[in-house]
Parts: sequence; structure tokens; C-alpha cells
Amino acid sequence: MQPRFDRRRVTAAAVVVCLLAVTAACGHSGPPAAPSVVAGSSTEASTPSPSTTPRSLASTPSSTRPRPASSTRRVAPPADRGPVVVLDPGHSPSTTAIDPRTGLNVSDYENEPEMRDVFAVAELVRAKLRAAGYRVVMTKSDATDRVSLAQRAAVADDAHAALALSIHDQAGPNGGIGFDEGNNTVYYESVGTYRATASGKRIYFTDRALAAVSAKYGQVFRAERARVEGHPIRLLGDVGYDLGTRGLAPGNIWLVQLLSHVPWIYNEAGGNSAGASGLNAADKQRYADGLVAAVEYCLPLPR
Repeated sequence: MQPRFDRRRVTAAAVVVCLLAVTAACGHSGPPAAPSVVAGSSTEASTPSPSTTPRSLASTPSSTRPRPASSTRRVAPPADRGPVVVLDPGHSPSTTAIDPRTGLNVSDYENEPEMRDVFAVAELVRAKLRAAGYRVVMTKSDATDRVSLAQRAAVADDAHAALALSIHDQAGPNGGIGFDEGNNTVYYESVGTYRATASGKRIYFTDRALAAVSAKYGQVFRAERARVEGHPIRLLGDVGYDLGTRGLAPGNIWLVQLLSHVPWIYNEAGGNSAGASGLNAADKQRYADGLVAAVEYCLPLPR
């Protein structure tokens, strides 16, 4: 360590002499090592507050809307520092369950080829997000895992997710919808939506702060999916009809959104690629890329 000199007591000549003496005695050791840089941490698994979420994008033209930096252009933070994102690929082999807390029927059912297609899409999303530095949790480890809707919501709550995504499509050999043709929809959580138990008791969504965050994220997902997938995306704050007409618990919010306590965006897409029953590799990638772009916009990583 260099000795400190009091410039008020020592002449400039004396300083030069002393420095030369020290240099001669110690030799040249090269420049000091650069200080290590520690990436700043994000709000890891906490639910974002409305004051820190992205502004509304509804009136912003896509050509002028700011884009998040590409994940390939930033240095990713350590794997344990990025926000937690939960991916929920839809459907399971037949699963029967009642949520003990609410009494709601949280059973799930198999839907092919959707079940396997959306699991493949979730794997593509997981790979890209992890490579960028996000922490990613899946509600299923395999397409054929039996997981109730309440268990899916609990996965996101237990992980303290900053964001959860349901991934669905409209595939099917009989009546499936083309990938670019329809039901490309983003659903966000809204106060006043509900689902009913078998006895008719309504369980309402009441968290206004969470609904505000979910609505802002929903706008981002609509914009980003439309930009990347190349077709219009609808944005809805409720299912838009009574789910009881499909033989499910009556109400107008998807159960995972109602039961969880994190911002949850529910995504639907057309499910049949041209000439196919289900999605081909290119359309799976388009769907995944749109979801990744939306996550990066909603939860930007520290630079």
C-alpha cells in the first residue's frame, strides 16, 4: 500500500523522491485488478406492485412501442437472481378433485393433441427464459402428469411467482381451429369474476391490486403475441360466457386465476397448423416466442 503524504507539509520535490524510492524497492506489479461486478437483483418472487408495472400499451402503435433488449444482448444475472415465472401447460389425463378451501371442483381432463402440443410450447418458453436468466417453474414435469387445477395454482403461490402463464390452444381432429384463424386470446384477472361450487356458492375474485397488475400484463401479452405471432389477439378480463354451459363449474374466470395469489395470464391460441391436427414445429415456436417476448417486457432483467 502506498504511504499517504500531507501536501501541506511536504514539498513537491520530496514527494517525487519518495515515490521513486518506493517504486525502485517494490518493482512494477502491473495495474490493479478490476473490481468484480455483481448484477443487480430484481424483485425476485414477490408480486409486482401496480406502481412498478409497465404502462398501458393499448394506445401505443406497435411500430413505436419500445422493445425490451434481446436476451442475447444482455449479460444474464445469476440463475438464482431472476424473477420467478411459472408455466402452466394446459390439461392432464382425467383428474378428479375438490378444493378443500373453497369447495370448488378443480378437476381436469385430457384434451389431445392440445395437451402434448402446449407442453412442448412450454418447454420452448422455459428454455429461452432460463437462458436469459429467469427462474422458471413448471406446473407439470411431463405432459401426462395428473395435476388438479388447485395444485397448479398452489405451485405458483409456493414459488412466489412474479408471473404465471397458462398455455392452451384449440387443436383437434374434429373442429380444431387454425393457428391464425381464431380464439387467439389473452385473459387477465378481474375483480368481480367468480366460479360457483356444486351447492351454488360463488367464490369471487376480489384482489384489486392483483387485478391491476394482471390487467397491465394482459395488455403487454396481447401486443407482444400479436407482433410475434403475426395475427390479431383478443384481450378479455373474463371468460366471456358462463363456463357452466360446458359442464364445468359455473362462472366466468379460469380457476387457476381465481385460486392463485399471483399475477396470472391465461393464453389461448388456435391449435391446428395448416393441413395438420395440432401444431407443427414452426407454429409451436411462434407461440413460444410471443410468450417469451411478453415475459421479457413485463419483467425486464437488470442490465
